[in-house]
Amino acid sequence: MTEHARPLAAVAIRQVEKSTGASRNALEQTAALIALGYQVVIIAERGNAALVERAGAKLVKTWRWPFKGARRRFWFNRRVQAWVSRHSPALLISHGDVETPDVVYLHNCVHLASQAIHGHGLPEHHEVAAIHDHVLRGKRFRRVAVNSKMMGNDLTTRYDIASDRIDISYPGYDPVQFNPERAHAGREDIRQSLGVMPDEFLVGVVTSGNFTKRNVEGFVKLAAELDQMLPDRCRFLVVGKDDASSYQNLAQRLGIAGRFIWRSTVSEVERLYGALDIFMLPAHIEEFGRVALEAMACGTPVMLSSGVGCAEILENRYPELVLNAMDTRKWSQNARELLENSDRRHVLSEELSALAKNYSHKQQQEKLIAEFKALGAE
Repeated sequence: MTEHARPLAAVAIRQVEKSTGASRNALEQTAALIALGYQVVIIAERGNAALVERAGAKLVKTWRWPFKGARRRFWFNRRVQAWVSRHSPALLISHGDVETPDVVYLHNCVHLASQAIHGHGLPEHHEVAAIHDHVLRGKRFRRVAVNSKMMGNDLTTRYDIASDRIDISYPGYDPVQFNPERAHAGREDIRQSLGVMPDEFLVGVVTSGNFTKRNVEGFVKLAAELDQMLPDRCRFLVVGKDDASSYQNLAQRLGIAGRFIWRSTVSEVERLYGALDIFMLPAHIEEFGRVALEAMACGTPVMLSSGVGCAEILENRYPELVLNAMDTRKWSQNARELLENSDRRHVLSEELSALAKNYSHKQQQEKLIAEFKALGAE
């Protein structure tokens, strides 16, 4: 099939950089579309052309509105619509900021997140809320894909979108990078580099940042309770790019500052997962939480809040691992039981690693190809 004979698909996303989950999703979608015989264009305000080219697509950059605010996102929508009117792609994949007659991939529910963190939704003129409201209330799309059932339920309630138009599409992970063998290679060396003694437990939160959303405050508080239960036997690791000063001050006031280790984002994060005895994500909300899936794939026992989308994979089989984000006492009690039961941790390590394999890039790519094939056949 010649290049001109292949149908054209466009993926609209404001930024495409490998470091973000949304960008990884766009590149995964590109691979699925190419596998189905499409030629793919990624339309973005900012992007890495070499990265997009390696994925087999072409990058089309739009002029970016220079001022922050809702107008910037509506401007991007108009630029994409102008490109579409000129090129008439067979499929237009939106990443939330663009109207499409085909499919919207939504990575966050900003109203729901604001309610979970601050106790109220966002005003209509909010930068992200305004464009999401416009796209979702307009209902031009045939399908909308979300990262979790939690997100799907919110769309049904908030925008009256029928459940049969919503696809639950869990993000996948890379099994070449995230596996027990690679994660545990040099485990003791990593722990030693962090200052963890051989007889100490290491419990940690590993995120990209946004410590408010990920409830690092709650982690510090449960750490203080756990330290009282297991005096001087635990160290606590927080990884992420954010201002940690207020949380460090809280740890100081609670008398456990010396038990904490703070690190910015790191490469080879799988080795940190392997160094942990328990991975925790007590987030107020996390639309999926790929870090939790990666930790599971590495054979690390996890404890997640019920506001984490990835917890949907665990809640029926491992209810003791899914907790209320605000119940610090329950977190510390369950963590203590798990830390003091090495046999249980070993079993969980094997079972969670096996469970995660159902959500590898390969498995999710097959589902994505099936979704695009069905979309093209409609």
